Amino acid sequence: MKKVITLVLVAMMILLSACKAAPAETTEATVAPAETTEATVEPAETTEATVESTEKPIIAVCLPALDNPLMLAIQDTFVNGFGADYDVQVSSADGNANTQATQVENYTAMRVKLMVVMAVEATSLVPKLIAAREAGVLVMVIGGDPGNPDAYDSVMMMNQYLSGYYEAYMAKQWVDQTYPDAADGSIETVIFESTINPEATNRSNGIKMITEPLMKNANGEFTDADGNVVDEANAAPNPAYSSKVIVVQTVQAEMFQAGQTAMQNVLTTNPNVRLVLAYAGDGGMGASQAILDEYAKGAGISVITDLNQVAVFGVGMIGAEGPAVLDSATNTTVFRGTIRFGGDLVARTNEIVAQILNGEITKVIYDPLDIVTVIDGKLMSVAIEDTEVFRVPTAAPVEVFLGPPPG
Repeated sequence: MKKVITLVLVAMMILLSACKAAPAETTEATVAPAETTEATVEPAETTEATVESTEKPIIAVCLPALDNPLMLAIQDTFVNGFGADYDVQVSSADGNANTQATQVENYTAMRVKLMVVMAVEATSLVPKLIAAREAGVLVMVIGGDPGNPDAYDSVMMMNQYLSGYYEAYMAKQWVDQTYPDAADGSIETVIFESTINPEATNRSNGIKMITEPLMKNANGEFTDADGNVVDEANAAPNPAYSSKVIVVQTVQAEMFQAGQTAMQNVLTTNPNVRLVLAYAGDGGMGASQAILDEYAKGAGISVITDLNQVAVFGVGMIGAEGPAVLDSATNTTVFRGTIRFGGDLVARTNEIVAQILNGEITKVIYDPLDIVTVIDGKLMSVAIEDTEVFRVPTAAPVEVFLGPPPG
């Protein structure tokens, strides 16, 4: 009996020992989850690395305004063309040079990848652009030469003065065709100009060459046929000059509504105006609409009795200008011609920016120019061979097809 009791006691002691040991092993085993928890910190580090890798380099686009079709088209082409790979930030200076200078400074501080600038006033912006380049920012200037090659990596520009000059040439051709026997100073004409910046002033001065008998450059200096500055006695005859034209008003008007309102006022004070030379195609189309509205008043009331004897010309073919010129063939508009610059300017800008981002940088890129009018009911363009000196175009007309390409 004692042996049995002894065996029972021994067995109980062994069990108690086992029970005490088990919790210690279990406690030790539960350390493992703690180690595992510590290891789970790594995903947080991975997440942080992922956030950094998804940050896109910035393309900054500094525009003088966002109140016309060209500016809006430029904005859209950057966002749609580069938004997948870059953070595209578009700023409007609202026509204020100081505002734009501050925008350029801010983008420089952000160390953007590429800054694309269309200047409100280029001269005052030059130091800011030089500082941006010194900070490692790629700078592309569009619309005009800021006057200092250190201010840009690449400049894409048109000759604004020549664009206006060729508009004057278009108008002169129309006057000669429509009014072959008109007396000198008999075709009352209004000019819609812009002096918002030097580039705009240059284009406006080019338009005014319709009243200058001798060739001049953008600075108003007499030139020979090759653009060399000469005295008045040696200046070349101006091919865009029309002795039949007399300018009765010069008005500040760029966009559609401004052009429409300005033309309504012109027809009140100068009802015999038959020719309008507009700074921009958009303002020209506004003038055209005002003329159509006047004509719609009917015989005996309207000061416009024959739409065939009225014409508006402009510069630019970004959106509705092409269809408007084509519609002038049936007098649905009287917007009879425009100067197209850069061909498809927006697409070319997109292409050149892509090259710059790929490291293919061209310092100076000139926009081609051509004259777009209606010939025998078709929209036709005539290429301008020289973008630095005015020369009478000799290229054969080529049909312009509107809308997207087939397919």
